[in-house]
Amino acid sequence: MGTAAGSSPRRREAGRRRLRLGALAMGSALVMHCRVAAAALTGGFIVFYLSLVLAVAALANPHRHFEVYLGQWSISGPGRAFRLLPMLDGIGIAMCIYSIVRAISCCTIAAIAMVYVIHSAADAQLPFTYCRDWDLKAYDPISKNVTAFRLRQGRFSIATAVVDNRTLETSNIRDIIETTTVGMQDHAWRRVLRLSGKKYIKKITPHKILMCNETYSGGFPSLYSTPAYNYFYVEVVQLRQEYDYGVFNLPLLLCITIIWLLIWMFMFSERVSHGRLIWNNVYPWFATVPWVWALCLVVAAATQVSAPKKMLFQVFKVGGKEIITGISDALEIALYIHSAGTGTELIHGKGLNHFASGHIDPMLNGDNVWHSCALLLLAGLHASSAAVCALADIVQPDTSTAVYALRESTLWIIPMYSKCTSAGSYSHAISTMVFGGLCFSYILVAYILLKTALHTIFEYRVKLVFVEQVVVAALILTCMALSLPFATTGGLALLESMEAMMCGLTMPLVCLLELTALMVVYRGHDFVSDMNMATEENACSTRIGTQWQIIPFITIALIISKIVTMSESEMPAHAMAASVAPLLGALLAVPLRACHNAYVFLKPAPRLGT
Repeated sequence: MGTAAGSSPRRREAGRRRLRLGALAMGSALVMHCRVAAAALTGGFIVFYLSLVLAVAALANPHRHFEVYLGQWSISGPGRAFRLLPMLDGIGIAMCIYSIVRAISCCTIAAIAMVYVIHSAADAQLPFTYCRDWDLKAYDPISKNVTAFRLRQGRFSIATAVVDNRTLETSNIRDIIETTTVGMQDHAWRRVLRLSGKKYIKKITPHKILMCNETYSGGFPSLYSTPAYNYFYVEVVQLRQEYDYGVFNLPLLLCITIIWLLIWMFMFSERVSHGRLIWNNVYPWFATVPWVWALCLVVAAATQVSAPKKMLFQVFKVGGKEIITGISDALEIALYIHSAGTGTELIHGKGLNHFASGHIDPMLNGDNVWHSCALLLLAGLHASSAAVCALADIVQPDTSTAVYALRESTLWIIPMYSKCTSAGSYSHAISTMVFGGLCFSYILVAYILLKTALHTIFEYRVKLVFVEQVVVAALILTCMALSLPFATTGGLALLESMEAMMCGLTMPLVCLLELTALMVVYRGHDFVSDMNMATEENACSTRIGTQWQIIPFITIALIISKIVTMSESEMPAHAMAASVAPLLGALLAVPLRACHNAYVFLKPAPRLGT
């Protein structure tokens, strides 16, 4: 851990600070992810952020505290932290499976962002400013007239009416109004009032926007009709209605391969430089990258806003069901940005023990508070940037007449960001910076998650350390092979379904298993004694005891709410069914490991001399 913190044990303060900043860099990179912005927009920015503050205070912050403290108290990572509970020893394996699957999806999303970076830096004209057909042949978009009520129907549930150079009559207004849904309510974060008669007609203001000719008759995804979304769905991910997992998207496959090789190269360079792999080899200045990125995004988006002023007042109005959705999403995102269930915070606690002047670190509670505060502020900045981008993107309509219920999809944020960077003299530079930062965040998270998984593997099988590079190669190649289905014409549906299942259900279920184990540990005399010593008998121990009585029930409520929403997901059924496999693997790891431990304990010992 001295190498991991970048300092010798003699410089304890510098080593502890570097380790903490490395953990903050991980959390900050997670805040940059599309999942945070998607939750903020579909649940309502104000409702989401207020709920996020409460979710962090009531669930994520104490859960992180328990993970870090357990790692510090047990001086172990995920593979050994639960060894005092043989029946729950498999929690480390569940966390390892979860980390690996999350790393695979992160590398795929990083590859998608890399495609944007390459074209933003190399093309004379940004590719998301014009259209292409199903054969990837480019053509110029067509300028069409739409009304203010038709703006942004496909994603954010605005009741709309089409002009198309014809006169509207009061009698047929209801026939041409189209409503879409996001979350649990018909009118999600951006809405207009339902009006009738002449008052309705007076509100209709024509706008000229650029649209593509391509249409998509399926329920997922909902947008193909404007250049930014056309480029993302038709060319970048090459999604087709038949969801063919045997037809590869070669550019995306090449980018995925490059990213896995980069991560492998980073790990090999550690072997050359330090003689072994080291955990959390993250430069502290990485924590500043998300702040600069979010500021660049909000500035770029602010120059693109052209929504009608009267519609802007409708942006932050909310309803009863939106509040329920916002709270559920906020609980998920709070755990997400605190690296819950991955095992990284357990190893972080193990490292803090190395630099503490005894068995415990008395500064842990204060460190945990400022860590959560920094992530909350950054999440607010990112959500604000995404909201401004959405206001700029409000002029992109959807021409289809279907009704959509977008609950689990998140990667539509990427083409929305491209809309924010598609105009101006410095559009290429801004686009390169925005998508370069997005790519960087996903690579960094995938890198740390893989290192966490390797740390866990070596804890369960210590002898594998002697063949470290063989294990690294096997893990990288296995993950690369598992990434192949995501690089096909049906890969996007599978990717988003996998992300939704991992973050929506697997993460809180693993957290609930941790909380069950921590309940046993927390009731132990040694654990309580060490905690009181760490907090010097102050009110912190009482606060932790109070939180401990609450957070298991909050986690259960989150699991129930996510089961309900996923049962009505817009994702294709076959993709959601396939994404259940890693969830079952993580859950079955615990009872199978318990059976293994019971067999080892109960089997008769070999006789001497035989």
